[in-house]
Amino acid sequence: MTMLEKIREIENFDNICETEEYSKLQSNNRTLIVLNKEMIYFNDIEEIERSDRFVYLSRHVSQTKKPTLTSHFLGNPSNEAPYGGEGMKIAATCPELMKNYMNKLNMQKDNLSGYEISLEAIHHGPTNISKPCIFIEIGSDLEQWKDERIAEIVVRTIINSVDNQISVEKVGIGLGGPHYSKKFTELLFNTEYAITGYISRHYMNYFNEDILKQMIEKCEQEVKYAILDKKGIGKDKKRVLELLEENNLEIIFI
Repeated sequence: MTMLEKIREIENFDNICETEEYSKLQSNNRTLIVLNKEMIYFNDIEEIERSDRFVYLSRHVSQTKKPTLTSHFLGNPSNEAPYGGEGMKIAATCPELMKNYMNKLNMQKDNLSGYEISLEAIHHGPTNISKPCIFIEIGSDLEQWKDERIAEIVVRTIINSVDNQISVEKVGIGLGGPHYSKKFTELLFNTEYAITGYISRHYMNYFNEDILKQMIEKCEQEVKYAILDKKGIGKDKKRVLELLEENNLEIIFI
């Protein structure tokens, strides 16, 4: 609840609608929806609110319980969908917003002692939202979820990123590597590139033309590049490269 509490402290919201499933609040600048069920399984957000983008503020959970601040786009790049959405579906993405948020967060790293800043691979739903959506998370255990100082930094940073947009010309799909990718995270920090999210090496055997087309067509910007973890594609590398070349993407290895 800490991120919810912080955003309500930062902006003055009025409660305009309340049901068993959700509450809807409105400030001068934005709409806040508080769901009473797990976000990843809620497929009807656009029936509640029409928006150009959706930002999900969420807890992050991991087995390591490592203090982490993450962001990622949505989708299931395999036939399975154990965490919401549909299998083999990628949701719409907003690479400029992700890059803006991650870079602004990284600029404050001296105030984030003990926390790692990391992208996550695409790995859960919902997948049916027609407009770009992004998960912004604090993890990975109760101590971090209750950290008011970090919650305020995260909330203020994403608000700043939404309200002060940037322009990025070089946008690519990301492929390969681990679920938490230092390479793709540092790509956002240190280069001109933004990404439509990335599919980890664990799902490269499912990567096909349909998934590729979804990653390109559901991005709010033009996608010209495919950015690959050069050691993280595995046995599917030849097939993947041929598919990317057939679709006229410039291939970059990191």
